[in-house]
Amino acid sequence: MKETAKKLIRKAVGDRCYDYALYRRHHRWLLRHNGFANRRAEGEDSYVSKWRQLSPLVEPYSYRLFSHYCGPTPDIIPEDIMHDIVERRLNPHEYWDIYEDKNNFADYVDSAVLPCTVASRQAGGLPLFASPLDTIDIPLILKPSVGTSCGDSIMRFDRVGDSYVSGDGSRLTEQFLLSYGSDWVLQEAVAPHPALLRFCPTALSTVRLVVYRSVADDRPHVTAGVLRVGKDGSVVDNIVAGGRFLAVDISDGRIKPPFISRFGSRADSWNGVDIASGGFCVPCWDDVLELALDVSRGIAHHRLLALDIAVNDKGKPMLIEYNIGGFTTYLYHFTGQTVFGPWTDEVIAHCHG
Repeated sequence: MKETAKKLIRKAVGDRCYDYALYRRHHRWLLRHNGFANRRAEGEDSYVSKWRQLSPLVEPYSYRLFSHYCGPTPDIIPEDIMHDIVERRLNPHEYWDIYEDKNNFADYVDSAVLPCTVASRQAGGLPLFASPLDTIDIPLILKPSVGTSCGDSIMRFDRVGDSYVSGDGSRLTEQFLLSYGSDWVLQEAVAPHPALLRFCPTALSTVRLVVYRSVADDRPHVTAGVLRVGKDGSVVDNIVAGGRFLAVDISDGRIKPPFISRFGSRADSWNGVDIASGGFCVPCWDDVLELALDVSRGIAHHRLLALDIAVNDKGKPMLIEYNIGGFTTYLYHFTGQTVFGPWTDEVIAHCHG
């Protein structure tokens, strides 16, 4: 009922007005939550002036919050403008559904960098099995292939005797898969690199990278990055599910303290790992960057991607997922990064045109 009411209000007032009001309220709450005064900040006028090129509605509260982390830069993008204007201009909405179906990823990305698919289902059809379950003996991940958000409904199954069993006791049978939903993918679980496994022994830690393919020269650029770390005991690294994230220096892959929660709380230790001691780095960083750029080149209709990349136990980067909408800009702002970096003015000019 609550979700239906939100949809009705959004439809009545329109996406822009709804999201503007939503993020005004949310960022005022975050200011209070993090102990920051809600008052005009240095550089706020420049920020408002910059983003007013795209919308007459520019809320100041995200700047008042994130300038504490990014410094007084006008390149902090308001989240509502990101969702309602920039995403839709860089990534045409009419192509979202076909690209975001995880069962279609191999049409646009080299299948060698994707987790091996064991079974899949699309649009309520019969499940397709690439390999019989009784011939496999490694952990499996089951997840919806469309309409996913925040790691919802992702399940891990481990071999127990002659069956695959999840943490809640569900058995992986064809009947269970039919009841799971009309669109899903069952994949071999990626075994994490030891350097990342130590951050969380139960969930695959992934690097989330922003890749922008320039409207000026069509070259892709990695503009920001974080490492997402799950809560010990969870099977997902998602922030909404209780995980944490850290800044990744995109120049060399260094992982930088502190651990940060979705609401900006900070800590030097998480899951028994003391990040303040330093010396942490994403393994095989050059290969991670190369994969990110290659994926961007293959997604022809979309210029802005958020990639979730893991590094397996053999040191090979693997693409877990790409996202073309609903960007979580706070991940980068809380870690002192802007979403587009030196390409911010180019993006504004394109979206304004």
